[in-house]
Amino acid sequence: MKALVFGGTGWVGHRIALALAEDGYEVTVCSRGGMTEFSAAVSSLRQLRADKNNPAELERIFAGERYDLVVDSVPSEASIQGVANHARGLKHYLHCSSTGGYAPLPFLPGDETAPYPGFAVSWMQKKRVDELAMGLFQQTGFPATIIRPCYISGPGKNPLDNLGGRRNDFIADIQAEKELDVVNDGQALLQPIHVDDLAAAFVLAARSSRQSIGQIYNICLEKAVTLNRYLEISASTLNVGVKLHHLPLEAMLQKYTGKIDEIGLRFLAQHMCFDITKAKTQLGFRPRHSTAETIEENARWSAALK
Repeated sequence: MKALVFGGTGWVGHRIALALAEDGYEVTVCSRGGMTEFSAAVSSLRQLRADKNNPAELERIFAGERYDLVVDSVPSEASIQGVANHARGLKHYLHCSSTGGYAPLPFLPGDETAPYPGFAVSWMQKKRVDELAMGLFQQTGFPATIIRPCYISGPGKNPLDNLGGRRNDFIADIQAEKELDVVNDGQALLQPIHVDDLAAAFVLAARSSRQSIGQIYNICLEKAVTLNRYLEISASTLNVGVKLHHLPLEAMLQKYTGKIDEIGLRFLAQHMCFDITKAKTQLGFRPRHSTAETIEENARWSAALK
C-alpha cells in the first residue's frame, strides 16, 4: 500500500509519516522544502518537492504515481480539490483539522454532533476545508476522513503557555517562579492530545477505511484538566511552585495589547473538553499517554532546550 503525506516534514506530518511506515505503508513525503526542522527524521522515506496548492504540480505528482492513501497535515481548499481531481485510484484521503472550531461548546463534553461554527479566522479555514472534503464525499464518493485533534502536545514544540500561545520563555518563567497571569478564574478546561497518539489515530483510521470514510473523529486524551491544574502540573514537574494571578479576559487583553495573539487568549478562556467514544468504538483508538504524563513530558522537553 502506497501513502503520500503532504506536510510530512512538519511536526505533526512527520510523525504521521513515520507511523504509517512502521505500519507497513510505502510512504512518500511531499513538502515545499520550507520546513526542515524534522526533515532528518524522515530522510529514509521517499521525498517529493512540490507545492500542493499549485494545480500543475499536483497534477504532475499524481500523473507519475498512484497512491492508495493520501494524508494532508495542513489541508487547503486547493489541495483537497486537486487530490479529488487528479489522484487516480485513490482509496482513502485523511486530513488534519481541529476541535478548536467547535468553540464555544454548547455542551460538555463535546462530541462530533456539536455545531462547528469556526472560532475566529484560523478555525474558519478548518471549517471550509472540512466542509469541502465532506461535501465531495457526499456528492462524488470522495473517500475522505477528517481527524480533529485537540491541543497537540509532546516533544518537538513548546507547550501551550498561560497567554494562549507557545512562547519560548514560558517554561523559563515557571522555573523562575514568576507570577503568571491566568485568564478569568483558571477553570477553563483543556484536553491535550500527544502527538504520537495523534499519529496513531491516523494509522487506525487508515486501517479502518470501510468504517471511517465519510466520518469525522475528535482525537484527544482521555481526560481534560483546568487551566489552573495544567499550570500546576507543569510547575511541579520542574520541582517549583506556581504563582497564579487571575484576571478577567478583557483586563488581560488590555494588559497584553500588541504583545500577544488576542485570538489565542480568547480561545484559552473557552472550555475544550471532548468525548472520544466514537474514535474508541469505530477505530479502536486508545491513547497510550495520560493527560498528566503528556503535560509533564512537554514541560521537561521544553526545559531541556533552555
